[in-house]
Amino acid sequence: MDKKVSVIINFHNGEKFLSQCLESVLNQEYENLEVILWDNCSDDNSKKIVTKYKDNRIIYFFSKKKETLYKARNQAISKTSGDLIAFLDSDDWWEKNYISSRANLFSDSYYDYFYSNINLYYEKKSNTKIYRKYKLPQGKIFDQLSKDYFIIISGVIFKKKLFLEHGFFDDKFNIIGDYDFMMKISKFSNGHGVNLPLINYRIHDDNFSKLHSKMFFEEYKKWFEENNINKNDIKFKKNIKFFKNKLDYLEITSCLLNKKKNLLLLKKILRHVVIIEKIKFLILFFLPKKFFKFLKK
Repeated sequence: MDKKVSVIINFHNGEKFLSQCLESVLNQEYENLEVILWDNCSDDNSKKIVTKYKDNRIIYFFSKKKETLYKARNQAISKTSGDLIAFLDSDDWWEKNYISSRANLFSDSYYDYFYSNINLYYEKKSNTKIYRKYKLPQGKIFDQLSKDYFIIISGVIFKKKLFLEHGFFDDKFNIIGDYDFMMKISKFSNGHGVNLPLINYRIHDDNFSKLHSKMFFEEYKKWFEENNINKNDIKFKKNIKFFKNKLDYLEITSCLLNKKKNLLLLKKILRHVVIIEKIKFLILFFLPKKFFKFLKK
């Protein structure tokens, strides 16, 4: 019998996109799944939308208190009964073969998690583009993720044992909890990548990380400092220049969005080592902020 996949959809006031998201799960070619709908204290029509679906694979939970994202995800994980766990953000959706494309490998003891390429869907323009055009790596991919983090949480299927053996998401984070978890497990566990874009990631004005660039930078800085303290982490030290570049990138981005432009910021930009990013930042520095989102894409 096929292994059960527990699909977790966390949402707070997700009525705008929830139907498309949920239907993309219920219409999967792979049928042995449960759908954990974790309603994080919504006050919109999300519950009414859920009750329209008469599918016994749906398990709905309503939190009377709005929790942080990773507390909510951890609570949802504790309710799963599947052999594998997948996450889907309520504004994203899967292709119908998202699960079935890897099902023959679910019993393979070598692989611990499964990921795919991504279709970026730009809400305003209603157009898409493939996220990464190179061949996705296999196995222990920490080094590759250090250079270019090409994974989103809505595009990963985990064997449940990873959470049971190595802990859940670190709930002190609000944005980078999935990044923290992926970087941790990718050092010692093996991933299987599919080059086909099997997940559709919606880019719109309300994307949480876009709205909270300062928080993104502060959390990443905390993550960097905590990992940098560990002198025995050889893999981290090996890739530290990439982490420093990312930290620098996030700091400049946050400053451009949230602070007044000044000479200190200009000096930070001029010291940035990635030439293409430096050019983009210089353009942004001398243009009004309204152009930022356009140029960032």
